[in-house]
Amino acid sequence: MHAFKLQTRTMASQIRELAHAYKRHGGKDNRRQQLGRLATACEWIAFNHQISNLHEIGKRQVIDFYRNHRHLADSTLAGYFYAFVTLWAWLGRTGEPPRPGNRIE
Repeated sequence: MHAFKLQTRTMASQIRELAHAYKRHGGKDNRRQQLGRLATACEWIAFNHQISNLHEIGKRQVIDFYRNHRHLADSTLAGYFYAFVTLWAWLGRTGEPPRPGNRIE
């Protein structure tokens, strides 16, 4: 469990660093909610995939997150998708992250 706390602190600090300018523009409540969702998803991914850097998060990890959170409402999953879209932009990735409900064959 100690390793989980160490990894999440690293992920959280990386998110805070990337989000500094992002939080200052736009709707404050929405930005806070998106960052909260992004932090939750990244912490889950870090713990379940032994990832310690945001740049290691890819489509496979996002799809696994959706698969393990199917019980959430469609609107909540859409919120997580938009949080991942923000992460993709911060990381300079092309395209967009997987949408909830898409499957890897």
